[in-house]
Amino acid sequence: MNKKILLSMLFSFALCFTACDDYLEVHPATGFTEAEVFGSESEIKSAVAGVYTLMLTDDAYSNRLAFVFNPNTDVEMAAVSSNTVNVNGSDIACFEPKPYWTTLNSTWNAMYRIINNANDVIQGIEGSDLFKNASKTEPSNITQMYGEVKTLRAMVYLDMIRIWGDVVFRTTSSTGDDDFRVGVTDRNKILEFLIDDLKSAEPLMQYASAIDYGPERASRSFNQGLIGLLALTRGGWTLRPDSDPASIGHMVRGENHELYYDIAIQYLGKVINEGQHDLKLSYRNFWIGQNNWQKMVNDDVIFSLPLLRGVSGEYGYAVGIPIVEGNHAYGSASGNVNLAGTYLYSFDSKDLRRDITCAPYSYDANLKQVIRLDLAKLAVGKWSKLYTSPLGSTSQKGTGINYSWMRFADVLLMYAEAVNERFGPRQDAQEALKRVRRRAFSQADWAAKVDGYVASKSNPDLFFQAIMDERAWELGGESKRKFDLARWNKYSEVIYNQYNKFVNWGKVANGAYVPGVDNVPGSVYWKEIPNPDANNPSKIILDTKGIDPVLQAKPAGYTETLFATKWYALNNDTQAYEPNNEIKWSFRGFINFNNAASKSPNDPLRYLCPYPSKVISDHRGAIQNYYGFNY
Repeated sequence: MNKKILLSMLFSFALCFTACDDYLEVHPATGFTEAEVFGSESEIKSAVAGVYTLMLTDDAYSNRLAFVFNPNTDVEMAAVSSNTVNVNGSDIACFEPKPYWTTLNSTWNAMYRIINNANDVIQGIEGSDLFKNASKTEPSNITQMYGEVKTLRAMVYLDMIRIWGDVVFRTTSSTGDDDFRVGVTDRNKILEFLIDDLKSAEPLMQYASAIDYGPERASRSFNQGLIGLLALTRGGWTLRPDSDPASIGHMVRGENHELYYDIAIQYLGKVINEGQHDLKLSYRNFWIGQNNWQKMVNDDVIFSLPLLRGVSGEYGYAVGIPIVEGNHAYGSASGNVNLAGTYLYSFDSKDLRRDITCAPYSYDANLKQVIRLDLAKLAVGKWSKLYTSPLGSTSQKGTGINYSWMRFADVLLMYAEAVNERFGPRQDAQEALKRVRRRAFSQADWAAKVDGYVASKSNPDLFFQAIMDERAWELGGESKRKFDLARWNKYSEVIYNQYNKFVNWGKVANGAYVPGVDNVPGSVYWKEIPNPDANNPSKIILDTKGIDPVLQAKPAGYTETLFATKWYALNNDTQAYEPNNEIKWSFRGFINFNNAASKSPNDPLRYLCPYPSKVISDHRGAIQNYYGFNY
């Protein structure tokens, strides 16, 4: 038996894997036999738990997959103020990451450690007497764990495909004489295998309500939802290379996409119709519960990665409202992950999701709110250390707040999308969209904001645009937008429009006329007021004006903070009015100040990452970079 199987049984040992390990490294035998490890249900459970442990490292889902690989979009936004490539090659936000960026290699290795461990466990379970003797018509603990690991493996492969495109594909356990100098497998072939693999496991898996740790384990509903997402990815669009490796490539839709949308409808429909999940909690209470480490069975969470308080997790720290460390018990929060400032203004003023998703402020050392709103300085308000009991005055990351990888609202919107693609805005697609919007608005507003709104999306194009918008409002800050835009073939169009929106808002805020653009928020206005919630640790909060409605003059008693007015100004060197540097260069790998006049929204956008330099060298010619990454 390989040493890594033994490690998978011991959680603390599994954390000892480091980024310097070679990808798919084979460890020496330990003397333990496979029969000994997989001889009892408890031992198999320990081996399965080891797969999760490997998923919770920083190089995997505790950090990198949670948010690092996902900007820039019209929702999540990281601003760049220079036309010079970062020395470490980490320019993923502006679509120019470099193969030598070390995070690429460490994450590639981490993902394959998970995959290889999962392959070992799957093979071990298949060879065990417990599995051989288990019913193949009714779910059991053994068949649940078997399907569980297959589902986790499929999830990891999907994330790798969404980051790199074609990847190395292995479904069997590694041995010492394997040749790892192999090429990549076409992403569609991988997706097709995974869909069939999960379909075979699904009937023998259990629901979250029937297994310990609930939605912190891959359940039958997650299997079904993941089949749906795999199918939408297979039936959607993807960036493909041209014969010239220096070319950006071109977008292609998968063949037989109708078949895969039908599969998505079938399996996403199972999640909905089997009634294991719902949207019972209000949007605010759902997120407050997430920050308080609540495992919510039968509600919105379908699968969340079980991060450990004090050890792993950056929700509430890097993703969340910034906090300056001070004389308080909450520690600090960097709030490095931000939303586009324009995103705040995209919401309906009555949408209850806006003020829990968008936080135009941070907290100072005295826990007073401080205005914080700019082109890409809007905090993700879904997470905050102040929503829960203090973690300690010196605490930083390691919040232990789970990473909700799939929610029921996500499934409802994917189902509505798939049905609309095949049959238009059929009644069941409309109802799925309505279920999401009912939670987003007070019941008194349902007639106009739910029923009337959905009824107005009366053809497939209008309904699809509504799905695009709804996924932005519902899932903001959850690192899904990039992948959505890619499979819809809307990424280049959205970024093209976002660049020009920034420019035009800046122009209009400075008095210029732009057809179709008016009443933009040139400034926001604020004053400090006592927090009406006496139990809240923040005793001073901001009363903010200029968001709803947009104001053109400062109200009496308020302080002005420039917003869109800052985005377009006189360049002292050229003596011309120009967009500021963050607008000029934040999307520079696609559209920037130098090429904007000649750019088209139909040009391909390079959203995939290059293969790491070490992977290229290790495979000795079997793998090469395309999309202009061939250096």
